[in-house]
Amino acid sequence: MEREKLITFLTITKKIFLKVIVTVVIVGTISFIFSKPLLIKLLKNTEMKVYYYTLPEVFFSTVELAIFAGAFFSFPFIVIIGWLESRSVVKLKPRDGLLFCIFTIVLFYTGTLFCYFIVLPSGIKFLVGYENDVLKAMISVEKFVTFCATMVFAFGITFELPVILLLISKKGLVKAKTLAKGRRFAILFITIASAVITPTPDVYNMMLLAVPMYILFEIGLLLMKLNERKQNIVDQTQ
Repeated sequence: MEREKLITFLTITKKIFLKVIVTVVIVGTISFIFSKPLLIKLLKNTEMKVYYYTLPEVFFSTVELAIFAGAFFSFPFIVIIGWLESRSVVKLKPRDGLLFCIFTIVLFYTGTLFCYFIVLPSGIKFLVGYENDVLKAMISVEKFVTFCATMVFAFGITFELPVILLLISKKGLVKAKTLAKGRRFAILFITIASAVITPTPDVYNMMLLAVPMYILFEIGLLLMKLNERKQNIVDQTQ
């Protein structure tokens, strides 16, 4: 039985992986057409001036940016593909699956846009604030693209915390009461994670992630409680 479950899981994972790769490649190829305007927009948003040290660096950086853009713009398709391929195993009701997809997409884009418009400009401004007459920042375009894309996706994934907690609750792995009792450990984890993810060591930029993460944690707890209450009502009626 366990062997069959493992085979089913691997088969579904393979299908999802292949479809996601194809989707990202297609959207990434289209995004490459707009990669230079995207790079210019990113530079204007962060008020940065970057340099390239080898002739093909700008080209490869735009390719890298197109790949990240492909993953960014195809995220709704990725979520839907994941749901359609795994719904037979996850065993969620169609309505719950639809809400899960919408919730996941909204949280991801909320996190990425929050990072793009608020965290990146202030974080990069702090990091290049050490410039003076004898110390100048000369950031390569490749390092800049990688840094910004990594930060944006890190925030997008981090904002999925309520969805993760709700899935854990639906699988019955952890109770909301247990997480609520360990709230102080959750706060400690959020603080450490924020310090690692944010680009600067100052408290201000760290709190830009820590505060939303804690709010999302509390939202996740609330969703877990509602789910457990709903499940208890269903069990009592059976």
